[in-house]
Amino acid sequence: MMVRNDIKKEFGDYQTPGYFAVKVCNLLKDKLKISPAVVIDPTCGVGNFLKAALNVFDNVKEAVGVEINKEYCGKCRERIRDPRFDVTHENFFSYEVTKHLKDETLFIGNPPWAMNANLKFNLPQKVNFKGLSGTDALTGASNFDICEYIILKLIEGSIGKNVSIAMLCKTSVARNVLLELDRNDVPVDLVRMYTFDSLKVFRINASACLLYIKMSTDDSKCRNCEVYDINYPDHVCETISFKNGRLRSVKEDVPDLEGKCCLEWRQGVKHDCARLMELEKTGESCYRNKNKETVELEDALIYPLIKSSSFKTPVIHDRFKKYVLVTQKKPREETEYIKKLAPQTWKYLNDRKTVFDSRKSSIYTGAPAFSMFGVGEYSFAKYKVGVSGFYKKPLFSLLYSEKPVMVDDTSYFLPFDNYADAYTCMLMLNSEKVQKFLLSISFPDAKRPFTKKVLQRIDLKKCAENISFEELVKTEKRLNLPGSITAGMYDAFSGHIWEQNKTMLFS
Repeated sequence: MMVRNDIKKEFGDYQTPGYFAVKVCNLLKDKLKISPAVVIDPTCGVGNFLKAALNVFDNVKEAVGVEINKEYCGKCRERIRDPRFDVTHENFFSYEVTKHLKDETLFIGNPPWAMNANLKFNLPQKVNFKGLSGTDALTGASNFDICEYIILKLIEGSIGKNVSIAMLCKTSVARNVLLELDRNDVPVDLVRMYTFDSLKVFRINASACLLYIKMSTDDSKCRNCEVYDINYPDHVCETISFKNGRLRSVKEDVPDLEGKCCLEWRQGVKHDCARLMELEKTGESCYRNKNKETVELEDALIYPLIKSSSFKTPVIHDRFKKYVLVTQKKPREETEYIKKLAPQTWKYLNDRKTVFDSRKSSIYTGAPAFSMFGVGEYSFAKYKVGVSGFYKKPLFSLLYSEKPVMVDDTSYFLPFDNYADAYTCMLMLNSEKVQKFLLSISFPDAKRPFTKKVLQRIDLKKCAENISFEELVKTEKRLNLPGSITAGMYDAFSGHIWEQNKTMLFS
């Protein structure tokens, strides 16, 4: 039996306070001039949005609520004594809400704030509804927010109709919806976001907004979204462009470095077993794992590790505090070789095999024992330029040591085989122009502002064309680094980028 907290999580049950529902309806009426004849809340809860809509809007003829929780349906009927109102005890995923569309219609509500992977029964059929690649689906990119799914289904059923959609959601969900509007070439007249304090409203610490979409009846293709603070609805905080499959904050004085990086950004190693694989060195061939076990292991498979939180200086090459055990040089490589190469390490792993076998990710299914993910020839590059995916403002660091430096799977890097190119690239990425560009295509409220997809948009050829040697010298000084960049290093790196770009274009 599910206890109340489990039910709350399962249903993404965060009821909209009455005062806030009224605030949203007044904003829609006064600022966006909405005057619906039909109001539909596809996940209405106890009915606060519908009650507010009936009181605020002047021309409502019908208010429809759909709710999976039978107890809430009863509360709706008790609280809303209005002949225009009706609530249906149904699941949104099996109920066709669009059959109620007539005249001017407003979809309004607060769909569940929960991920499909976390739910047991209150979810749609598990399909790859965005058509993601097999790799993305396996590694978690196909995991989606139920709220996002609901909004997209409402959009799909409203194309070409006189419909407005106003939904409370996380800002990350809203941005995903913008991308889907573009990807599916959906006609819309207007798109806006109104941010609000979700901690105050719902006691949830998440960046959130009211997402408003006015569907188009004449094939209009609005592709800019103005963002406001809901408390200051007359002041535009920023404008987000969603075109060609990409989001970008429209800002002045941002250099055009948009394109495709001619070098491939790589993600760090993934093992899902940090308590055993991540180590501290306590002496010659002696290590302590996160379970506080001190063990003697051969050094052959142990490498310095930089975690996401450790990208604090532009050059990192000594005094490593953490190490990681790397069992493979490429995905799916057999691991039996460890038995001969490093017998103590082999014993360490086998003595704890049950922990490795209990890892939940499907990427390990059918893989050799002690497998990792995110390993390849690039992992063992002598030099890397890496960055944390979590920082709000990126700092790119040059990483090197006697042995290749590994980064964790919340970090990203470019591999290099020589110091000069790596150092020059680090300066270029930390330059003012690249920093401005990156801040225009990332969003600080995202769980991970800098991902491979974001970083891959940095066109290094454009960087080489737009960033001078003098600007690298200036960056070096700003980073408090000794003056070691030379014009020769700059020219050699620029030439390398030109060659790589040519290879990319003709491959």
